[in-house]
Amino acid sequence: MSGPPPPPPPPPMGGFGDGPPPPPPPPPIGGSGDAPPSPPPPPPPPMGGSGDAPLPPPPAPAPIGSGGDTEDTPNDALLPPLAPADNVSAVPVEAEVVNVDPVNVEPVGVPEEVTADSLPPAEVSVPEMPQEEPTAKMVDEMAPPVPLEEPTFEDPLKPDAADINRIDQNYPPEFIGEEPEVPDKEGAEFVPVWNLMYDEDEEEGEYVVDPLTLRDIGETSVPLVIFLIILIIMLAALLVWLGFIVHCDVQFLCEVFDLSTATDAEYLYETFPFEIPSVYVWAALSAAVLAMVVVCLFAINVIRQDVGTPRMVEIAAYVREGSVAFLRREYIFLAFAILVLTLLVGFGINWRMAISLVIGAVLSGITGYIGMSIATRGNVRTAALSAISMTDGLNVAFRSGAVMGLSVVAIGLGGLSAVYLMLKDVRSLAGFSAGASTVALFARVGGGIYTKAADVGADLIGKVESGIPEDDPRNPATIADNVGDNVGDVAGMGADLFESFVGSIVAAAILGASLPYYFDNPFALCVANHLDIDITCGPFGYPERRSYAHTICGAGNFWLNYPVLRTWGSVSIFVAYPFMLGMIGVLISCLCTLFVYVPDLKHVAKEKWNDRLLWALRTNILIGIVLVLGASFGLSWGFFGRQSEFQTYEGFGSATLLRAVLSGDADQCRVDPTTSLPIGRRLVTDYYRPIDSLFFEYPSPRQTVWRLFLCVACGLILGFMIGTLTEYFTSGGSWPTQSIGQSGEYGAGAVVIQGLGVGMLSTVAPMLLVIAVIIGSYNLFSAYGIAISAVGMLSTLGITMATDAYGPVADNAGGIAEMAELPPTVRETTDALDALGNTTAATGKGFSNGSAVLTAYALLTALIQDSGLSPSPRELTGSITTVPERIITSRNDVSLTDIYVVGSAFIGIMLPYLFGALTMLAVSRAARAIMAEVRRQFNEIPGLKEGKAGVRPNHRRCIAISTTSSIREMFAPGLIAIVSPLVIGFAFGQKALVGLLIAAIGSGYMMGILMSNAGGAWDNAKKLVEAGFFGKENAKGTEWHKATVAGDTVGDPFKDTSGPSMNILIKLMTTVGLVAISLMRPDLSLWYIGLILFVALVLLAAGLWAWNGHRASKEMDQMRRIKTHDEIKAPPKTLAKRAAMKSIPLEDVVPGSAYDGALAAAGGTNAMRAGVNMDVTRLPGLGNYTDQPVPGTQWTTAFRNNDDAIRDSARSGNGGY
Repeated sequence: MSGPPPPPPPPPMGGFGDGPPPPPPPPPIGGSGDAPPSPPPPPPPPMGGSGDAPLPPPPAPAPIGSGGDTEDTPNDALLPPLAPADNVSAVPVEAEVVNVDPVNVEPVGVPEEVTADSLPPAEVSVPEMPQEEPTAKMVDEMAPPVPLEEPTFEDPLKPDAADINRIDQNYPPEFIGEEPEVPDKEGAEFVPVWNLMYDEDEEEGEYVVDPLTLRDIGETSVPLVIFLIILIIMLAALLVWLGFIVHCDVQFLCEVFDLSTATDAEYLYETFPFEIPSVYVWAALSAAVLAMVVVCLFAINVIRQDVGTPRMVEIAAYVREGSVAFLRREYIFLAFAILVLTLLVGFGINWRMAISLVIGAVLSGITGYIGMSIATRGNVRTAALSAISMTDGLNVAFRSGAVMGLSVVAIGLGGLSAVYLMLKDVRSLAGFSAGASTVALFARVGGGIYTKAADVGADLIGKVESGIPEDDPRNPATIADNVGDNVGDVAGMGADLFESFVGSIVAAAILGASLPYYFDNPFALCVANHLDIDITCGPFGYPERRSYAHTICGAGNFWLNYPVLRTWGSVSIFVAYPFMLGMIGVLISCLCTLFVYVPDLKHVAKEKWNDRLLWALRTNILIGIVLVLGASFGLSWGFFGRQSEFQTYEGFGSATLLRAVLSGDADQCRVDPTTSLPIGRRLVTDYYRPIDSLFFEYPSPRQTVWRLFLCVACGLILGFMIGTLTEYFTSGGSWPTQSIGQSGEYGAGAVVIQGLGVGMLSTVAPMLLVIAVIIGSYNLFSAYGIAISAVGMLSTLGITMATDAYGPVADNAGGIAEMAELPPTVRETTDALDALGNTTAATGKGFSNGSAVLTAYALLTALIQDSGLSPSPRELTGSITTVPERIITSRNDVSLTDIYVVGSAFIGIMLPYLFGALTMLAVSRAARAIMAEVRRQFNEIPGLKEGKAGVRPNHRRCIAISTTSSIREMFAPGLIAIVSPLVIGFAFGQKALVGLLIAAIGSGYMMGILMSNAGGAWDNAKKLVEAGFFGKENAKGTEWHKATVAGDTVGDPFKDTSGPSMNILIKLMTTVGLVAISLMRPDLSLWYIGLILFVALVLLAAGLWAWNGHRASKEMDQMRRIKTHDEIKAPPKTLAKRAAMKSIPLEDVVPGSAYDGALAAAGGTNAMRAGVNMDVTRLPGLGNYTDQPVPGTQWTTAFRNNDDAIRDSARSGNGGY
């Protein structure tokens, strides 16, 4: 950049002949002969002091000379011209003329800090006048500059004439020889490049930072260490306690019955009493505490890493400050919503479920806060360690993500176990899932709106409108964008998968408690084993409608042939199975997150880095899948294998159980009047093969071990395949993304059309896979098998979530590296880690989609059971002395001939589209507010857009706008998700609710896949264009690139707001229905409650919508009217230690190399000499380390070793690239 214009010449002074006058300051205060004296300079104002007495003024500078004996020496031959003072005008005053010998004149300087004690006594009398407080800049301008020494030609850094001539050809002539703009710092002076020291020899400089943000520089955390000690003590106590329980030394804990089976439990679904599997639930709790110990160790390990420079710490502190502020405000509003739901559930159902709801909500919020807290500390450390190596940077980012992943599974499993042991009610765990779902929805929607509003606003005004790079420190929205990554992709995604994890375990436990393996009830086993006769023949007798199965078992005490199942052969073991699967997943996740091996990338092309790094992370996931498969087979064998207690009961391990079957004759169902039994019956010995109320015939107990193991395997394989398909449709190396980038040749419309087509196409294969797993798991072991598949899929969640949460940490690290102006090699490393994070984030969203639909369907099956639409075990079985209340064929089926079911199904299909529309429009409104604020700051803060030293944007204003907008906008979608199932269930009945949910699950899953995959593909298509995949002539700044930027702008809310929120929508609707289903009726008898809820929903949603739109418009109008030209003052200065970068001597630069090209592009050696570029290491696109070759240059080391052959080859044009 050019220097300031030269000052105007002063009036003639006399005594200098024809020589040029000296440049001001100081102006001459005297002359000789008849020449009139020039106006004297203004008197210096007081420099401070105590009281009202002004300090004496500094001495006036002596005149350079007058008289005939002095030699005519032009002053500009010794001193470079100085910039004129800003806003300083000369005030003519009368002053005494002093003649000074020019030969003995010493230049007068002003000390760095001007105080009253440092000023000499005044030597010039000036009349009194109003005093003005001086500025440091005015004082600097009144001091004559120190003359520079002539350069010595022996200095090896001084360029020769040929070098200057060669470089000057690439340097704009208008810049040559001009003085550089001096940075706005005290004590700055211009020094030619040949007088500069190497960076490694320079003293550490100063950088403007906020001292209040330099808090996160410690290497440990006292609260974290205290919490770790508490956890270790808890773990030791739990292990001792577990030893007592295993041997049943504590009898009252070994024989605890589940309270959901009590007759006054207020549940429509009534089953028989069973013992809580205390040993396994305590074991799961112990494993969760162990995982939390690992979480603390990982967190301490992250905190101990280097934080880099104070400027990096300052930026990271801003990000953490904004993240904490958002979560704090969001949780305040969520507390009110949870309180209302708790009261409704407590008074409407029971207080055990209400307490469970509160605990689930609190633990979900704690999980999100833990993940966000460590992510906002790991980002700056990832950036700092990326300067050392990619392995170090990847490991600290992955370990930060592992804290989030392990926290999700540890707190989820531990919380569920503790609540179950405390409340002793397996069905009350539905409240735990409902509380977690409520927090997850608002966290995901609010965080998604926040992150995309800040991202879109920062990109459109920064990159597109103002033409500044991404994550540029001048952009006021960059900090808000980085905050959004943490609150949306860390806390929001963590809450989402926390709910999926606990929801799958809850669904499996509830369904396991209803399986026909009744505890200590042989009569119920007998009836369940003969329900096939009731299905075939139906009830007999009129009007009694009696059950054949009940009659057969009661005749002659036939039920005495059936075993008495204890804890390890009854439903208790099926309730314990999902807890133990979760425990296996937690322990294996701890093992597989210890370290990530990164291969050597020195000899790998940059375009292959992402693939190598992806396989490094994928290796950990594959190892985890293999370990979970092996451990789950061992668990299944231990629970249900041949040597287990499960196989020791009659009819379980061998076909020795008596059973009545029909003969198959035409009159087989005719009743013998003497015995009231079917005449076509006959007795056989067989395995125990019960039938449930949904007409599913269970296999023999001998097959249980491999059937349940296959359910786990189906879930694990489904998760891996969905991740692979998601990667294919979103990765830049595959056809779908490349086709979107190719369509940029034809404009933004073609990009959007191609992206939508790819997104729609990407829904086919995942949906077919999910259907196959649902059907296969159901045929393996009924609805319980579907729930076990969901648990199996999520058993590796600790590892998968670690790779997912790693992405935002790496993204933040890249932003910090850019804003802190770290060397280009650091940004290159963080960009590679960020690109990997984009892929893992897309894979994580696909994984979340698949697990959501499995969990939602399992919860829907539990809802159907609890609805009373099908008979419960107590209703089907009765007792020895009482007849059953219902027959298995007396089901209230959900039929598509029911017009209310069909209408509700259509509403369910529509709801995900309405939900997506509300979230997309919310992002649009919030982004407009951010854009208006960024534009206002660029226009009204002088020097901000130009990057003037000391000028800073107001980050906190953008953070406040994003926080307020996202919290305000998240309530309307949340209300629809919570209230819609209640409206349909009360107004149209339970069957209509089932139709609503099954349609919403299918529609929401398709929408989630479409939006997530299309958004990810648009994003990576833009990056392909920026990387020059379609030619350098079509890269950044071209119309081709602008078209893909438009597609990426559409895709941002697709993939980070609306798409991921679909998972929580379908899970929350199903969970709310499961909690409230017992309050509803199969018919329309409670229609008025549904009508009241519908009117309230419409009024609230419309009011919120109108209020949000009005507030958004009002805020933007206010921001447009704000007119302020006050410069934002920099915070106080403090020493900032920069990492020293080693210089490359100019004599070693190879012609044609990357360094030579960058040097020429930056103005060449002449620009260094002129001071435009004052640091030879700060050139664009270079990493200047002496122990590493410059990127694109293979000859630097050879030059230092004086290899003449290579030197000659390079200078002849064969070296360099």
